[in-house]
Amino acid sequence: MMVFGWMLCIFIIGSRATANNGFKSYPTTVKTFENDTVLLPCYVEDLDNVQTRVRWWRDGILLADSGEPRHEPPERVKMYSNRSLEVSHVKRNDTGEYVCQASRPAPWGHATQVHEIEVMYPPSVHPIPESGKLEVNLDEEVDMACVAKGVPVPIITWRNKDGEIPLLYDRSRLRFHAESPSDAGRYTCVANNDVGEPAMATIDLHVRYKPRIEMTKTWMHAPAGIRVQLHCGVTAWPEATVEWYFNNKSVKYSSRIVKHNAGSDHSLVIRNVRTTDYGFYLCRASNSLGITEAAVELSGIANPAVFKKTSHSLSKTSYNFVWEVHSYNRIVQYEFKFRKYVNGVPGQWRKLYIPSGSDGNSYIHTYSFKLTGLEEATHYEALVLSKNRYGWSKPSEIIRFATEGASNKDNYITNAIQEDTIVPAVQLASISQHSPLDTDRSKSSFIQAKITITMTMIFILYTFNVNFCKV
Repeated sequence: MMVFGWMLCIFIIGSRATANNGFKSYPTTVKTFENDTVLLPCYVEDLDNVQTRVRWWRDGILLADSGEPRHEPPERVKMYSNRSLEVSHVKRNDTGEYVCQASRPAPWGHATQVHEIEVMYPPSVHPIPESGKLEVNLDEEVDMACVAKGVPVPIITWRNKDGEIPLLYDRSRLRFHAESPSDAGRYTCVANNDVGEPAMATIDLHVRYKPRIEMTKTWMHAPAGIRVQLHCGVTAWPEATVEWYFNNKSVKYSSRIVKHNAGSDHSLVIRNVRTTDYGFYLCRASNSLGITEAAVELSGIANPAVFKKTSHSLSKTSYNFVWEVHSYNRIVQYEFKFRKYVNGVPGQWRKLYIPSGSDGNSYIHTYSFKLTGLEEATHYEALVLSKNRYGWSKPSEIIRFATEGASNKDNYITNAIQEDTIVPAVQLASISQHSPLDTDRSKSSFIQAKITITMTMIFILYTFNVNFCKV
């Protein structure tokens, strides 16, 4: 019976030892900060009259040995009589595994227990490329990265001028195609592990591309004697060299013709414009990736006319138009075109020539024109051109209008000018009445002057079989 009890005791002790390899302590990971002190336990099961030898190891290097009192442990390392190990004033390189090895005679033999120290410290980060600068061509792949250190392992996020960049996988690396010059700019990676302040690194991305030109105007009205400035907006990387050409020859700069630039805006200033200055000016921008050109015309012809909101229907068969033209020179004649517009299908243009009826020298020329003989409840389109001493202007925007009774769904102004066949022109139509409204710069009140349409003109138009009453 006593033998059975002794065997049971040995079985229980063996079972307990097997459950934790003979240790009373349990493996642990100690998370700490720099300069703290850490105590790692190594409590071995006591066996009657059995002496246990304990050694501490790290990376294959013996730190302490209870069986060898003369062994000198490393600096800041100490083993106590209860075989626990102290590491004082811990540093970052103290992070790692510490192995407690217990040596006992048979049948127990050797047993080990592994503890871990994790010295936490704030993150640090550096960019790749290390210069913090990266250049790629347009449509090429951008590949940048940030290498972060810290315990715990830092989490990296990226942001640029538009805010945070969402990433699904490898956060340390940022890859994309430079699809637009706007992709250039500063990219910042932020490393954070909730220990201390986050660390940041920046990479300045430059996207190389051939010059791009944006002209604020491709045509400018300028009478002789005034000062004009032609603008050419240029963007490029590397920065472009910009030169001006006139009639395919390099502009000869002088005190009268001066080149200016402010950032991306390149301009040509012409003082005291002469008629010999009229023509096409070419803005040419070049860099190592190519050349881009754009032209602007300087002219004495009038600006395109603009229909005013005061245009309105007068009756079931007539409509009154008011337009405004900016021209430093007197308008001598207008060309008025109109056509029916039925179910989205335009008809043939009808064209009228209208004398301006004014000798005024105002910069702003306003004109009122009454078109009669139209069909009831019908949609139409109209545009107008202006002529001064330098020739005909470009056409105005098309205005879509309707006589009384028509639905309003198509009554709007559009830029879409369709080139259709123009019917033969006459100087004055019997169905129309018109009056000049030249104004000064303050746009004073209109001066009304109606022209009476005579029966003689009606007879002449009838003779030539020009029927403007039906479109």
